[in-house]
Amino acid sequence: MENNIFRPSCLDEFIGQKNIIDNLNVFVQSAKKRQKNLDHILIYGASGLGKTSLGLLVSKIMNKKIYILNGPSLQKPSDIISPLTAIKENEILFIDEIHSVSKEVFEILYPVLEDNKLNIIIGKDYNSKVVNIKIPNFSLIGATTEINKLATPFINRFPISFHFRHYNEIEISEIIKINCKKLNVNLKEEVINFISKFCQNTPRIAINLLKRIYDYIIISDIKELNINLIKDIFNKMEIYDSGLNSQEVLYLKLVNEHNYLGIETIQQVLGLSQQIIIKNIEPILIRNFLIEKTIKGRRITSKGKEWLKNNL
Repeated sequence: MENNIFRPSCLDEFIGQKNIIDNLNVFVQSAKKRQKNLDHILIYGASGLGKTSLGLLVSKIMNKKIYILNGPSLQKPSDIISPLTAIKENEILFIDEIHSVSKEVFEILYPVLEDNKLNIIIGKDYNSKVVNIKIPNFSLIGATTEINKLATPFINRFPISFHFRHYNEIEISEIIKINCKKLNVNLKEEVINFISKFCQNTPRIAINLLKRIYDYIIISDIKELNINLIKDIFNKMEIYDSGLNSQEVLYLKLVNEHNYLGIETIQQVLGLSQQIIIKNIEPILIRNFLIEKTIKGRRITSKGKEWLKNNL
């Protein structure tokens, strides 16, 4: 199953982030009318909200080639110099997780964003010299889940900045509905609305759940899905109310057994790194007001206790 079939093919198909889409449409149409490159764009927000999809969509609307790079793979100057020297007029360079590029790469990007100049040092020590290379006008689209790791002067070099927020259940339902058509799956409105409650307000999770449901339809030869069948599928996948998974439930049960717990203790008990706990587990629990962070440590809320009572 091709992942790209789930990406929006036009702005009208991009559900949610309405203000961003409306503004982007103006900026794109203006650039096309002027026959100029689109200004550099910085997109930030949580993982799975559609940042990459938007970058690909810009390329499609502008009818320009897009080069896709990943921040963690851009560590040496040569890693970024090669694509920059290959880019042509008004083409697009997309860097995902741009906060992960190295300091050396950032130093190259500063003059590129400011003046379209590539400053390369040739030679070593006393024999070295700086060569300035003018590169074509192009659009850099940077995407990041951790904008706090980007320096303010770097952020300010992006004339267009978009903050992606989590979606509501109505928008998630619409995304599921659109992708059901792509899979040729017929789901009733009430079933789609039920599934949307388990998607953590995130399109990527909604699509992944739909793909897993599709697997069950194929294998079990299910003619018509109802809510009880969806519940059964989610139980087998260990997916709980609000989209919590087994690790998040284990975390919730752990903090429920104590008044306060430090992150180090949680790390030891769950056997996970602090990074995974802070970035992957805690965000959904905090968004749903199931836990809270305090000076003394993490603690479960009254809503968190009620969740455990109703679901386990």
